Amino acid sequence: MEKIITKKDIMKEVKFTVAKDAFEGPFTCCKKITKKTHQHVSYQGISVDYDVWKCNKCHKEYLDTNQAKKLETFWIIQKIVDDRIITMERNINFDGKTYFFRFPKELTQHWSKHQIAEIKLIDQKTFLVEIKQ
Repeated sequence: MEKIITKKDIMKEVKFTVAKDAFEGPFTCCKKITKKTHQHVSYQGISVDYDVWKCNKCHKEYLDTNQAKKLETFWIIQKIVDDRIITMERNINFDGKTYFFRFPKELTQHWSKHQIAEIKLIDQKTFLVEIKQ
């Protein structure tokens, strides 16, 4: 007897747990454990050293969480240097004590009141703002 799969069956909520260190090396590839190797990348005087987990058989490379963040930060800096990022202009306001600007609502749809803005100073007029949980 065949079971008919309904939309209700497909839309069932699935719960699973990911281990805390699930994205930390070493990894398994081609039924073998990968080996950590050192990599270096540079662009216009900016360089980053990072480690990858490499399969000796197929030569695939895997990044663990920390190394992926390091490389992703490098790519973001590369985009900033090349001016290949989305840019918005906002008016600066002053309330008598503090200068501030507002983010467009299209960017803030999934924000909550308990988040924190981390501001990184590049120079007196250049900042990177990261919204953290």
